[in-house]
Amino acid sequence: MNIFVEKSQFAEELRLFQGIFEKKSLMDILQNIKITALENGDLELVATDLEIGLCSSISANVKEPGTFTVNGKDLYELISKMPEGAVEISENNDLQVVISNERKTSKYKLLGLQSSDYPQLPVSDFSASTRISMKKFTSIINKSYYIISPEMKFNLGGALLSIAENKLEMAATDGHRLAYLTYIFEGYTAEPLEFIVSRKTLLELTKIGEEGELEFSYDKNNLFFKYKNRILSSRIIDQKFPNYKAVIPEKTTFKAIINTEELLQTLRRVLIFKTRNNGVFFNFSENKLVLERTTPEKGEAHEDFAIQYINQPIHVAFNGNFVIDFLTHIETKDIEICMNDSESSFVFRPLPDTTEGDVDFIYVVMPLNI
Repeated sequence: MNIFVEKSQFAEELRLFQGIFEKKSLMDILQNIKITALENGDLELVATDLEIGLCSSISANVKEPGTFTVNGKDLYELISKMPEGAVEISENNDLQVVISNERKTSKYKLLGLQSSDYPQLPVSDFSASTRISMKKFTSIINKSYYIISPEMKFNLGGALLSIAENKLEMAATDGHRLAYLTYIFEGYTAEPLEFIVSRKTLLELTKIGEEGELEFSYDKNNLFFKYKNRILSSRIIDQKFPNYKAVIPEKTTFKAIINTEELLQTLRRVLIFKTRNNGVFFNFSENKLVLERTTPEKGEAHEDFAIQYINQPIHVAFNGNFVIDFLTHIETKDIEICMNDSESSFVFRPLPDTTEGDVDFIYVVMPLNI
């Protein structure tokens, strides 16, 4: 195998694969990326952890076709630091990959593994795919993935993706809070679908594209997402998602409107004293919100500021970090907090404006009992 490929383009594509490789893997070859040079000038890149896989292709000057696998992180680190210009890569079936720059002033050898031992990725022809805005889908993921802890397994280790007639829904929960998003789009009129998508898959999807359309397809065991020259496959999580709609209040009695940035910065100050549950008292009264926190070992915090609220006083405690998570993943100037009493779920919602578009987002938080 012998190819010449533009360094900057190759490094940019390799960067997209870095999240696939696990720090610890039962199979050494899963730390590798498989590179295949085809006679038509395509350079195909493949990586998998057996749960998700990514495949993409870029153009190269292929002098001699072939294939090899090398450590994916090492290859990216090397290529990204090479001088600008063309990079020459060669391999002669001896599991040594030789990489040099255009002027032949740099030369490196990376040891590979047999490409024939590399796992095969599942494939889809996307003949019956669903198309959705890449920008909108990324926005939906960014507003929900942070609730899913990397330590969570099975049904709570991912978000529930539901697609019905011209409507997409995504829900994520950790048992204490819920992110629920809906997006109305044209183009889907088939049977309703429902899948749990892993946290890792969601994060990798945010990296593969920005503008344009994302194609979605599936088979019995896998989900497939295609963006231009890139295809991300993900094994379906075969679990039952919690009944998240049961925690969303059917109606709320009271509503407060609060400036997003003012609440965010105030919470950050109040939370300088770290404790186990990061509890913060929210005291709603007429056109005023008071935030209070007492930590016997460290001190006390008290902040009050003006809000829009004309209902009865409500005294409630939240995990302050949960509220900060919500505030840092929205773009609107103001939010509304809808409530019934100090014991029921509270609904946080960004007030609609032009930056939110047609993605509807509600964030449900359970009060703390402190």
